[in-house]
Amino acid sequence: MIVWLWEASGPGKFQGITGDDHAARRAAAHCITSGAAETATVEAASLMIGVSSLTDCYHRTGTGWMARRSGAGLCWEALTAPGLAAS
Repeated sequence: MIVWLWEASGPGKFQGITGDDHAARRAAAHCITSGAAETATVEAASLMIGVSSLTDCYHRTGTGWMARRSGAGLCWEALTAPGLAAS
């Protein structure tokens, strides 16, 4: 199962989990446009169900976006996987 994790921070700290990327981006963007946060990250994650420990967790995929305020709106940039940045 794929879910979308979002978090926004500075000066406040907010986070959530949604079932689709559009809802996650709207929630994160609202934190920035309201002035409650300065940056946000939205990332896809897969639900990992723990068999031996009976503990569920999320495995981040590296697919998603980062947002920051840009003029009167927001600037969204795609996340880059570690080690894949251009040199």
